[in-house]
Amino acid sequence: MSSQNQGAATRARNEEIERRLTAGESGPVLAKEFGVTTPRVHQIARAVREARGEIAPRPKPSAPVLPRLRKAGGLWECSDGIVSRVGESPKAAYDAWILGAIADAQPAPKTQQPAPEQPYSGPVTVVSGTKAAPRPFVLSPAMAILAQRAREAQNPLHSLAGIRERAA
Repeated sequence: MSSQNQGAATRARNEEIERRLTAGESGPVLAKEFGVTTPRVHQIARAVREARGEIAPRPKPSAPVLPRLRKAGGLWECSDGIVSRVGESPKAAYDAWILGAIADAQPAPKTQQPAPEQPYSGPVTVVSGTKAAPRPFVLSPAMAILAQRAREAQNPLHSLAGIRERAA
């Protein structure tokens, strides 16, 4: 914490507080010894580390964006230089502007790639005395058409087990 208004004694005190706090002494003990509060001990230690360049300073919040309201042609316009909205009243214009400004500040949503089709990995019961089919089960053409219509009419179902309907 090296400020131009700070004397050498204060600078030395702050360095001592930071050194002892880093060495493991407790904040309340140092606060009592140096006559400051415990939060102030930690503030001093952080400021000393920031001044040395050991840690980056905390980012300061940016100034709020204040829109400009003006009446234009019977309607109120609210603008901040980037987003501009109009309304019949100042409140309506501001409400429309704030929704537009929030939407403008949002990042564009990422398009999700559909999950690749995975083979069935659920439980299988093998019944004794049966043999595996020589070919996989295939719906008849009429049933395949009905299944396609059903898929188009509704969203795929997800079970608690994570089984998904396969896309045809």
